[in-house]
Order: sequence, then C-alpha cells, then structure tokens
Amino acid sequence: MSGKLKTGMAALALLLALGLAAQRAQSDDVAKEMREPTQDEQMAMMQEWVKLMEPSQGHKRLEPLVGEWVSESKMWWGGPGSEPMVTKGTCKREWILGGRYLMENVKTEMMMPDMATGKMTSVPFEGMGISGYDNFRNMYFGTWVDSMGTQLLNFKGSCDQSGKVFTYYGEMDEPTLKIVGRLVKYVMRIVDNDKHVFAMYDLHVGDDYKVMEITYTRKK
Repeated sequence: MSGKLKTGMAALALLLALGLAAQRAQSDDVAKEMREPTQDEQMAMMQEWVKLMEPSQGHKRLEPLVGEWVSESKMWWGGPGSEPMVTKGTCKREWILGGRYLMENVKTEMMMPDMATGKMTSVPFEGMGISGYDNFRNMYFGTWVDSMGTQLLNFKGSCDQSGKVFTYYGEMDEPTLKIVGRLVKYVMRIVDNDKHVFAMYDLHVGDDYKVMEITYTRKK
C-alpha cells in the first residue's frame, strides 16, 4: 500500500471517528433534554402554568371597558380636517371564560354611499370582538368581525404606564383599492370609569391620519 493511500485512509478514519463522537455527544445532549423531570421540577412547571392561566393585573386594566355604553361615531371619509359623518349606537362588553377575555357586541349605523343615488345614507351595522391580555407574551390582543365584510381582523399591542392608553397595530384589506394588508393603528384611551374614546389611524397614509373616532359613554 502506497504512502499516499495510507495517509488518505487514516484521514478518512479520523473524520469518521470525529463524526461518530459528535453524534454521540449530540445524542447525550438530547437524552439529557428528554429526561423525565423530577417531582420538584414538575411541581414548579405546574405552578408556573397555573399562574399564566389566571387573570392578571393586565386584565384588570381592561375593567373600565366593561358595561353597557352609548356610542357616538365619527368617520372622516375625506381624511383629517374634513367634515365627519356622525352616527349613534350602543355597545355591550362583558367578561367571559372566567374573566380571561372581553366579549364586545356593537349595534350602530354606518354612513355609506347609496348604490342608486350616490348620496350618503345610514346603514345598520353590527360587530363583535374578543380582546384580552396574554400573560405569557405580556401583550394585549383582539379580534373583530362585523356585518360590513367577511374578513377577520386581528391586532396586538400594549398599554402605557398610566394604564389608561392602549395602542394596537393590525392589518386591514381594502378590496376597492386592491390593497392587501393595509397597516392600521388603534388607540383606546380611558378618560374615566364612565367614558373612553377609541380611534383608528390609517398608517398607509400617515401616522396621524385618523379615519374614525368613537366616544363611549356609560349607560345610566
């Protein structure tokens, strides 16, 4: 056997040995990760899971939104600075699933162009949503569906240090403009226990391009 062939075979053997050693080390690491947790570890994991399951301080910040409300909606079809379309409505929010989520039901009207005349006319509008606080991800979230479309809206956000201002971000399609995933911002500002204001901004146009504002006043 030539010297070159011996050297080549030795190098191959060394590579195989190193590969097997790496596989064994990896197997040992996997085995350690897959080992059965001790009773104390299991108890600690269960305690952490139970803690994440329960309503928290994050949920308490949403409490001022619970109840029955009279709403006044303003929509700026021509953008900020134009004359808004104003409609009235009602809203009811209540805790569900043991205080973990807020369910919202809205009945109001929307001003829409009449298909025959082109004039703005009042159209019945219903919507419903679920919002809450994710203890594990440490963030607020929500979903929304309504009678003016077939899309499901999702949004995520946070609350400022005052506990009074919630800011969410999400996407919204604009079928008439052939736009998918238009970025929007939602801001819910709690004035006091009997009043809060919701605003929607079209970030596709600009940070301060407000297209809707709803003022909620608690029913007496």
